[in-house]
Amino acid sequence: MSHTRTARTAQATSSTDKKSRTVTINLTAPTSWREMSQDQLRYVLKLLTMYADRTAIKTMMFVRFCGLEIQKRTRFGWKCYITVNGKRQVVYLQGWQMHSFIHQFDFIDTYEDMDCRLDAVCGLVAVDPLLHEVSFGDYLMAEKYYQIYLGTKDDEMLDNLACWLYVDGNGLHPGQERGKLINDTEMVLKPEERLGTFLWYSHVKKVIFDHFPNFFQKVDAEDGDFTVTGRQIEEQYNIQLRALTDGDPTKEAAVLALDCWRALTELDAKAIEARELEKIRSKN
Repeated sequence: MSHTRTARTAQATSSTDKKSRTVTINLTAPTSWREMSQDQLRYVLKLLTMYADRTAIKTMMFVRFCGLEIQKRTRFGWKCYITVNGKRQVVYLQGWQMHSFIHQFDFIDTYEDMDCRLDAVCGLVAVDPLLHEVSFGDYLMAEKYYQIYLGTKDDEMLDNLACWLYVDGNGLHPGQERGKLINDTEMVLKPEERLGTFLWYSHVKKVIFDHFPNFFQKVDAEDGDFTVTGRQIEEQYNIQLRALTDGDPTKEAAVLALDCWRALTELDAKAIEARELEKIRSKN
């Protein structure tokens, strides 16, 4: 699965039916998050930070991705220009056609199938899309800032989250080469980069949640309250470490260095074991 794509130039093609004397123009555009180029993804994320009307956003996506140039509004729709096979041609689009076309962009209404991310921000490159080969310690730090953001909506927390999801050419997070704490590093994302970071990690959370259902349990939040205190985050951090080290602090460094998927696999297995032990105790 490739996640590095160059910008695509919208190219329309046409076919002619001489018998009926009609010309069919074929327009192509992405139909999922992962089909978008990096330029297209960044453009969509920017639109999402600027406008609340999803219909307007999808219309702008359609115009841009299909290479349309809107000239004017007509009684039934729009008069547009488009380049077909190297020639600029006039195309008339009716309202119902535009409405039908933009439905293929409905995928932007949810992050669950996002399966992509901005490959680079602030001169740094992204880690694996699903955090494979990311250490358990880095995962815990990313999780910390994600949870704090959910409770505070402080954009700085997304900047800190990105610090743990992007690395330099040597595989180091911002500040590591200078021996500074990660949250002391000045890394300020653009609005679209913050949204991209949030949506990416939210997708990762969904995938991990589904993959390790025994360890991750659904929590009913009242009125959408996702506030997590610093104490709760620290408690969760310690519970996971104690489970993987069996309470032996000398093993902590090795556990934090584990691949996060390996660590979560163990935590999921331990959750099953704990449930089975509880069943045995309840019977006795």
